[in-house]
Amino acid sequence: MSQQTMGKVQTYRDLASFFRNASGFLLGAEFENNLFWEVIQKLQESGKSAWSGNVFHKGEISLSSLILPSGYLLLSKGNRDALIRLAHYGKSKKWKIQGVTGPEKSVLSFASVWLEGVKEAPLDKKEFMIYSTSCISFLKGRKPTLLKVVEPSSWPRAQAWTTLYANEADPPLESSSLVSMTRSMMLKGNLFLLRKEGVGACAMGGFGRATPRSFVINEVFVPKELRGRGYGKELISGLVGQAAAKGKRDCILFSDYGGPNNLYDRLGFKKIVKFCEQSF
Repeated sequence: MSQQTMGKVQTYRDLASFFRNASGFLLGAEFENNLFWEVIQKLQESGKSAWSGNVFHKGEISLSSLILPSGYLLLSKGNRDALIRLAHYGKSKKWKIQGVTGPEKSVLSFASVWLEGVKEAPLDKKEFMIYSTSCISFLKGRKPTLLKVVEPSSWPRAQAWTTLYANEADPPLESSSLVSMTRSMMLKGNLFLLRKEGVGACAMGGFGRATPRSFVINEVFVPKELRGRGYGKELISGLVGQAAAKGKRDCILFSDYGGPNNLYDRLGFKKIVKFCEQSF
């Protein structure tokens, strides 16, 4: 199959034009493509530009993508032919990308072409599972836990817990950028604490970004000394209740825990897709 029959790559002069064309396509797989809304918002707020493009086939978008400030290529859910076409396009334009991120099938299809002829394929790959739940379905028969919005007066605790969260991640996360995101969540009223009588604050979590119909749950944290008491479950219940109260239909979250007894499996969240980040 020729590259042309695999699709046409359409690029855009600005992100507004890209998103105006791509938003309907991205919404068709909202959970898998949820990062696009955050990335585009942050780029527009900062005034930064980025390469962005859609692959069209028979007049319809079959793939959306953009290059992040980090040098990584963000891919939407898309078919294999469109991903192969984009990889050939990137090679022809001599892209200097640091890696690729997106749904696992998209990443693997793109990388299979991008790494052709490379003697030693890179091994640095991070994997996550994207989960989702309908707020209405989750809350049916459940009374959502009441949570307390984190106020600026409680910031020292939130900052300390965010740093612990970053350090406990495998591999550890860059704490300063995570603290910055947590502070932004607090200022938007999207950071919450679970408090229990006789215990005090015992869990923290919130919404780090949103799509048109969903909130993405971030930074679900319970201090080590308080784990095993069901506080994580109560926190999630409260967050889903908060999302519903704010008019969202669904909740999305990323989990890098691949072991048994995953909290989100036990709570009835649905596994959507593996999401990964592959460095080059």
